[in-house]
Amino acid sequence: MRQERDPARKRRTLGARFAGVRACAAAAGLAAFLALPLFAGIGPRQPAVRAASVFGETDAREAGTEAARTVRVGGEAFGIRMFSDGVIVASLTEIYTENGAVCPARDAGVQAGDYVLAVDGAPVSGNAELAKRLASGGPVELTLRRGEEVRSVSLEPVLCGTDYRAGMWIRDSAAGIGTVTFYSADGRAFAALGHGICDADTKEILAMKRGEPAPIAICGVAKGLKGNPGRLRGYFVGESSLGTLLLNDETGIYGTVVEPTGGETVRVLEPDEIRTGPAEIVATIDETGPRRFDVEIERIRANAGDARQLVVRVTDPLLLEYTGGIVQGMSGCPILQDGCLAGALTHVFVDDPTRGYGIFAQTMLRRGDTVFGGERVWSA
Repeated sequence: MRQERDPARKRRTLGARFAGVRACAAAAGLAAFLALPLFAGIGPRQPAVRAASVFGETDAREAGTEAARTVRVGGEAFGIRMFSDGVIVASLTEIYTENGAVCPARDAGVQAGDYVLAVDGAPVSGNAELAKRLASGGPVELTLRRGEEVRSVSLEPVLCGTDYRAGMWIRDSAAGIGTVTFYSADGRAFAALGHGICDADTKEILAMKRGEPAPIAICGVAKGLKGNPGRLRGYFVGESSLGTLLLNDETGIYGTVVEPTGGETVRVLEPDEIRTGPAEIVATIDETGPRRFDVEIERIRANAGDARQLVVRVTDPLLLEYTGGIVQGMSGCPILQDGCLAGALTHVFVDDPTRGYGIFAQTMLRRGDTVFGGERVWSA
């Protein structure tokens, strides 16, 4: 951030294990994939058939209409550690040898975005294991997943100096920060971000093997400027886990927490109930925890992609002064209108950090239904 300032008022975060959380920088060598995307496009996804949900219900909003849904408001910033289902080929590179520049991986048919699942039929668990398997030289058979297709290719690393190399930059994990949008009625299930976590190089949704929400501490804000979006800053607090991540897709991330948490219970608006005009977001920008800030819903894009259904502008003087508007790390901030949950922030406009996109809360809620079904998967 350009400067730091004392908070105007103190307030603890909702839920003891989220106390004191704030933005999180990526782990060493990793991009902060969970930060708010920069005007990134997310394609539409149709939710599966709606099941009985862990998220609550109230009386029908009108006679003869579908029962209204209720959730507990989020707004906490939290860290995320995620490990991929296979080793990601982030990019390919030339290897310089005595005979010139070559790329064994490319020659074998490997592409950026592939996931390496096994070497010579033996599964690989991460970067270190894959590198070790390739270091001895000699031809190997790689089992790759590309989209839904699994294929095998033959690859022979080349000698570069004293090491054998395949010409691949690889990655097996991602780390960063997001914001919880809402919790289930008992505070044990959550939905966050409003968009998927993507690999920084391939821009594809990261295929998750396992992941966890984690506590973080805030250390500052880089204020957003035109052409230079800002971001929340912070770091992981120890190695402890707050719970389990269950799904990473275009509508957000979904998981469970060990200790129940969550704010007030609110009704979730249907898209046709949302209107342009005044609203609020719930955001964590300092150690005082979630606070409400004024925004304006400028446009409703019912037929747009999941993560771009609302256009939101920050109007709150305090937030504008402190962050410049919307910054990376605010993905998932709940958008409230008339005391009800309308949506979540998902993107910041690069050329205007006071404005960004949002997703309907109902889109996330219905996706959450397919994740949790009617079961309380977090029960002891």
